[in-house]
Amino acid sequence: MNMQIPTIGEQDIVYSFLADLKRSAREYTTAVTESNCPEVRRVFEQLLQSTLKMQDQTYQLMSQQGWYNTSSPVLSAEINKQINAYTQTQTQTNQMLQQNIGI
Repeated sequence: MNMQIPTIGEQDIVYSFLADLKRSAREYTTAVTESNCPEVRRVFEQLLQSTLKMQDQTYQLMSQQGWYNTSSPVLSAEINKQINAYTQTQTQTNQMLQQNIGI
């Protein structure tokens, strides 16, 4: 009886790395938003930016290799609609903060 041991290919390793980067980015984002020490916050912000850069590079590599299938393209009008909605919400939030706590 000859059992074959499955091997892990490059694609699997890179996909696992990408998943770890995504998880790390979520964790760093949480750390940034929950940090009350400016120095610690800056460190987590730097780690987040570095992680996002690695995630982008990894995604680009996977995309070039045909290893990462993105969802169907979204119409630019829908993207602009979402950006406008988020911008409006951000403006309203900033106004509320200024009125209530003077930020």
